[in-house]
Amino acid sequence: MWLLRLKERIGHFLWAGVVGVATLIFLLEEWLWDSLQSLMGTLGRLPVISQLESWIAQLPPAGAAVFFVLPTSLALPVKLVALHMIARGHLLEGALVILAAKLAATALFARIYVLTQPALMQVRWFVAVRAAVLQWRDWAYAQIAAHPLWQATRERVARWRAGYAAWRGKSGGWKRRTRAWQRLERIRRRGGRAE
Repeated sequence: MWLLRLKERIGHFLWAGVVGVATLIFLLEEWLWDSLQSLMGTLGRLPVISQLESWIAQLPPAGAAVFFVLPTSLALPVKLVALHMIARGHLLEGALVILAAKLAATALFARIYVLTQPALMQVRWFVAVRAAVLQWRDWAYAQIAAHPLWQATRERVARWRAGYAAWRGKSGGWKRRTRAWQRLERIRRRGGRAE
């Protein structure tokens, strides 16, 4: 009997660890996906990149598939160089290179996914694989979302975001007040003449 309880406690402890790690990954993925997609959208306003994106968006399914796998293909050699750096004893530099490569590949993948999705949705196997991946992701997310640790973490993050937004609003108000005060001081020094 005590062995069964011990087994249940260990299982509960391990599941809490899995939920904790998954919570961090999901939150990081959510933040990264939104932030990097926004960054790439901003870069997409540059004329050269805008033309390239327009060309990618008009590719047929086969061409879209090539661009779809491009971010992963480009990141692989960089990661191999980083592993070589780590093997040579440059642990921090190698880890930073891997992190930078992962962020760049994720940003590029997010943007290329948006651009190529209409063409790729014409390919039967892509539609089937995408549906299976999304179904698995939704199942995993539902399992994690039902856990109290996830719910508490989401609530805490929402409070932090609200507090940060409120702080930014207040700091923005202070910035405006400071600039207005500086303008008034310049006007006062000039003897009341406006700039």
